[in-house]
Amino acid sequence: MTKYISVLSSKQSENFEAIKEYFKDKDTETIQTDSIIEASDADLCIVDEFHGHLKPEILECTRFIKIHYSLLPAFDSNTPVEDAFEAGVKISGVTINYINEDGTNGRIIAQYPVFLDYTTTLDEFRQECCNVSQKLAPFAAESVLNDVIFNFGMLLNPQGGCNACKDGTDGCSGCRSKKQPIILKSMLKK
Repeated sequence: MTKYISVLSSKQSENFEAIKEYFKDKDTETIQTDSIIEASDADLCIVDEFHGHLKPEILECTRFIKIHYSLLPAFDSNTPVEDAFEAGVKISGVTINYINEDGTNGRIIAQYPVFLDYTTTLDEFRQECCNVSQKLAPFAAESVLNDVIFNFGMLLNPQGGCNACKDGTDGCSGCRSKKQPIILKSMLKK
């Protein structure tokens, strides 16, 4: 049965294409909208830089998760990248979390860090948060759609590894030990 994901955004979502591409072969349709009503008709709504108000009646219609560009609970604002940069933090990141029925931040699904040093510009920081969210959001969304707890094994080894990895061992010389560092490096690469 086809599942439906809506990406609710007040502007062109930078994450939409990554989410759509990830789900293209998974019997899942993905749309981007700025309409709360249209978004609430989906099996899952991903809120990405949406600045409208989500009423409790709407939040009861489907599952809502949010992409937030900080490591919540820090910098819980509409300008988290700018706030973190101005505060001079050395570690920030991306959080994917549920939205509670009252519109507040709910349980965290996944977080991933973004590191800053003294040469990092605001634009570089913003772009790195975007790069991380484009990798993290599809996996977090899939875990919610499939009612499984997100774990980084999904992100680090999306094909499920070889038979040695699938049987619960710590990995093999083939898939996990070689793929994991490559994927991590690409997420942190500037």
